[in-house]
Amino acid sequence: MSQNQKMSAIGTVIWIICALFFMYEFLLRTILGTFEHPIMHDLHLNLITFAILSSTAYQLVYGVMQIPVGIITDKFGLKKTLFLAVIVCSFAVVGFGFASEFPLAIGFRILMGFGSAFGFICLLVAVYDWMPRKYIGLFIGLSQFIGTMGPMLAAGPMNTLANTSGVNWRYIFFALGAIGILIALLVIGIVKNNTDSIQGFRILKKSEPVRYGLVALMKQPQVWLIAIFSACVYFSIEYLSENSGKAFLMLHGFSSDASSYMLTVSWLGYAIGCPLLGLISDVLSKRKKVMMLSAFCGLVAVILIVYFPINIVVITIAFFLLGIGASGQSIGFAIMAEQCNHNYLAAGLGLNNAMIMLVTGICAPIVGAVISHLSQGNTISIGNYQSAFIVLIAFMFIALIISSFFIKETFCKSTKETTKLSVE
Repeated sequence: MSQNQKMSAIGTVIWIICALFFMYEFLLRTILGTFEHPIMHDLHLNLITFAILSSTAYQLVYGVMQIPVGIITDKFGLKKTLFLAVIVCSFAVVGFGFASEFPLAIGFRILMGFGSAFGFICLLVAVYDWMPRKYIGLFIGLSQFIGTMGPMLAAGPMNTLANTSGVNWRYIFFALGAIGILIALLVIGIVKNNTDSIQGFRILKKSEPVRYGLVALMKQPQVWLIAIFSACVYFSIEYLSENSGKAFLMLHGFSSDASSYMLTVSWLGYAIGCPLLGLISDVLSKRKKVMMLSAFCGLVAVILIVYFPINIVVITIAFFLLGIGASGQSIGFAIMAEQCNHNYLAAGLGLNNAMIMLVTGICAPIVGAVISHLSQGNTISIGNYQSAFIVLIAFMFIALIISSFFIKETFCKSTKETTKLSVE
């Protein structure tokens, strides 16, 4: 075996391990929504405090950490950074399983968000350091697909496992902690930094002080518009998975298993949509039109879910379309890269990911508060949910307007002469 072949094999294994952690942290991000009712009962929560626990506590720290994570990964290397992230997640998920009060639970949820914040950036480092340059787009799409298996497992299959086996949610969290330890052992034994990568450059590398790149980034209106689009088009799938999606469907007469599997269907649409929309935009050399398409699919899906859950066929199609719509945020990363100079490309990607998490973390408890206010302490009705879910429709509409009238087409080429997305 030649040295190049050997490095390719090693790089593939390293990429798979990083993708496994990305799937693991994605599962941790959404799993609380599957066990909403037992967690609320055991920790004495209401809709607002549960939304703060499931979404805000996790996603605020996840979002805030995105730009610092790029700096930390660049400074300490992939192996040390990834090991730290996995250990923190494992400790946090086990601690959450032991929590009996809201303050302790929210502390461990924050730790989950901190550890999980490294997943996407570490995966990007593995792709750009170890994978063949001409297949970068393919491996990013496949990475998103693998990562999406996490929330798919967290919804239907995990709910079925809990219902059929009678296993308490706490034991499931303990098992997830053990899985995290296994991933950490793989990181220690296999993952290493690619110190021999001299063919190109790592996109997270900054040749100038960080503050210069941040200032240049913040002055560009397009990067803010792209980040807002990504957050708006993604919010609905994250909110419905982590919070009230299952409960809302059950009020319409769907069983617990069927409601959970609808969330799985949405993540299946997302998993398929990420590489598919990326491929379409590459072939057409058009980012803007594909972003418009994703926002339109998301808008139609949310309207069907909120107001027309007529039967299982319609609701299945709607949730699949919701996933296709949410996958438009992956195009957001591609067009963000094309708007950024390589000196602040990491910051641009971090900004996009941060906006997605921050919007979800801030808005999720607001939607929960609206639902609680409308119910006035009584049993929550379908009408209460429908009134509050206007926020989901509004976000999709904003994404459609931004992509249609404000985002500029890049034709899949860098708008900055020195930006290099691939190197032969």
